[in-house]
Amino acid sequence: MTDTDNTAFTANSITVFRSLIAELDLGNFAEAQLYDLGALATESAEGLCQGLLCLSEGLENCETLPPEGIAQVSGFLKASAHLIPALFELCEKANNGLAKTRKITAYPMY
Repeated sequence: MTDTDNTAFTANSITVFRSLIAELDLGNFAEAQLYDLGALATESAEGLCQGLLCLSEGLENCETLPPEGIAQVSGFLKASAHLIPALFELCEKANNGLAKTRKITAYPMY
């Protein structure tokens, strides 16, 4: 990362990824698409948090998955199933953008 204002700045990959996502232009989306995107993003984030929390608490307590944790882990898996293809799509779009600007060969993520 470049340091434009001579300040010591260390960013982790989560911070960099979040800032890049924040800069995506959603201006071409219809209102219904924005509602869908917001709902899916919220549901995915909640599912990931619940599943990770359930798994981490189980590990801390040296327990197997309790019956009430099955729904939380299920939400985690569903959220992952939504996010993984979205990440591949972002990768594909980034590669296509690079290919257009730099005239390089972009390899699809399969």
